[in-house]
Amino acid sequence: MAHISDTHLGYARYSKLEPTSNRNQREVDVAEAYKRAVDAILEAEVDLVIHSGDVFDTIRPATHVVLHFLRQTQRITRENIPYLGIAGNHETPRLRATTASLMYAHLVRATFACGFEPESGVVPVGDAQVGVSLVPHGAVLDRELVVMPEPGADLNLLVTHGTVPGLTVKGHELGEIDLPSHLISQHFDYIALGHYHFFHAHGTNAHYAGATERFGFGEVNSEPGFALLTFDESGGTPEVEHIPVRARPMIDLRRIDASDMDASELTEAILHHAGAADLDGAIVRQRVAEVPVGVAGGVDRATLRDLKRRCLDYSLEFTEVGASETPDPGDAGANFGSLQEEFKAFVGGKRERGDLSPAFAADFLRRGTEYLNRAGTGEEVGP
Repeated sequence: MAHISDTHLGYARYSKLEPTSNRNQREVDVAEAYKRAVDAILEAEVDLVIHSGDVFDTIRPATHVVLHFLRQTQRITRENIPYLGIAGNHETPRLRATTASLMYAHLVRATFACGFEPESGVVPVGDAQVGVSLVPHGAVLDRELVVMPEPGADLNLLVTHGTVPGLTVKGHELGEIDLPSHLISQHFDYIALGHYHFFHAHGTNAHYAGATERFGFGEVNSEPGFALLTFDESGGTPEVEHIPVRARPMIDLRRIDASDMDASELTEAILHHAGAADLDGAIVRQRVAEVPVGVAGGVDRATLRDLKRRCLDYSLEFTEVGASETPDPGDAGANFGSLQEEFKAFVGGKRERGDLSPAFAADFLRRGTEYLNRAGTGEEVGP
């Protein structure tokens, strides 16, 4: 069985376009990652595919995003491989009357629970009868929800989306849910979890499959991919293997301490750090701390333009002397319910277009992030 999750189709970031389609390059990256995952699933000759949510990055993905999902998914279902899944927090409509985009999955004979109630049934897989309990994000809103295995099934699976008890993540995103412990404590042979973007075991019978791409520097050390499970005829704990999926490189360069540097020395340090890695086509972050006032604005513009040309995105983050560094938004989500991440993307876009100077953008980002962090803790925010 293949357990895939958090594909986030339709995700877009940065300003560069893919030259053939003229679409956002990161959107194309994410679409290609799903295609490569489908390639690997078909190569593994699995009997069943489970998707544990966040197929799409938004509630209303563009038409071409939905069509790509349907075309790739049909490659699996036309081989008579059952494909079942759920909606995660990113694609679940906020209103019950809104039609979920995942409803179109039935057009290619895939089954997705994408409303506000769990769905369950028995699916014939070869000679086995597999009970599948689909608990989408909308259903987990019911904190008293109880889901039981299918009686008489040879194998029982639970599929849900959220944060399990005991899993510590550094940031939270809009709409995410902590899963109630009683929901995942029932006797299922395997619990397919979605939302956390790292391949991660929870107990002996539950796994996060991880995401098929990286979506932020909180995930720079993750390995995109999916889970491949093997059940033996006697039942029991399955063998779980992580199958990597090739993704765009993401590089977090070693932090520079600029406390004793002038602009020329800082430029040289930036070049030195950039030379230590293969940056071409990568998503790159260079953090610079303890920057003396006025030094950031003197960094050589031609050097920065060349680095930006080589990378898909090169983010140079300055923290002035005495200021605290902006914390990473966390590992749990791809997007971007984080106001800090949205604000950072906004400032970065303004800086790339030349609307803000690098020095002003760095100061604006620092001050704005400090306000957001203080507001998030309930601290009174004054002028």
